[in-house]
Amino acid sequence: MSEAELGVQPQGQLEQEFWLFHAEYPHIYVMLCGYVEELLNQGYTKFAIACVWEHMRWELTVKSGDRDFVLPNNHRAYYARLWLRDNPEHPKFFNTAMLRSVRDEPIDRFGRELEEDCP
Repeated sequence: MSEAELGVQPQGQLEQEFWLFHAEYPHIYVMLCGYVEELLNQGYTKFAIACVWEHMRWELTVKSGDRDFVLPNNHRAYYARLWLRDNPEHPKFFNTAMLRSVRDEPIDRFGRELEEDCP
């Protein structure tokens, strides 16, 4: 499903690139949902999107033998947010931070606002 079908207006180039990737490779989200379902069935209430992403990368490249497929790290945050939006009964399954790509204020790599005198 595209951002237009969801009524979403992308906030910045990275999010726009995510929606284009998502439209071209819908099986990526299906795969992610399957792994998260496994985690939920095993009793996990929180997990790291990075861990799920790297497992998917392994499956999509090493196990499949497709050395040319690229699973961009830039899309992890957007997939986590999409999953959280689609599964409101698990609002804290993935930690999310402010997206640096859509903020004018200086923030660190964890999405925390920086003090004005900090680099």
